[in-house]
Amino acid sequence: MGQEGYAVLNRDEQWVHLQWHAGTEEDPLNGGSVMKIFVDDIHPIFDEMLERGTTSKEQLHMNTPWGTHEFGFFDLNKNAVFFVSNAN
Repeated sequence: MGQEGYAVLNRDEQWVHLQWHAGTEEDPLNGGSVMKIFVDDIHPIFDEMLERGTTSKEQLHMNTPWGTHEFGFFDLNKNAVFFVSNAN
């Protein structure tokens, strides 16, 4: 069963989740999309994005209630990009 505005792509054990948000009062996320990139080790990617100034230390969320480590940022077109790894 699918969800409108949501897609999951995978290839060679790599998973990308894409989600559209309309930018309306009911769906307020900037009228852009959300992309979640699942990786084995989030730390090297976070360190690189931190060094580039793409994100800040406060954006890294470790041991979320849903069992992940993750951080995100908005690209120049107001799309949210998240990197996610399993906390286990």
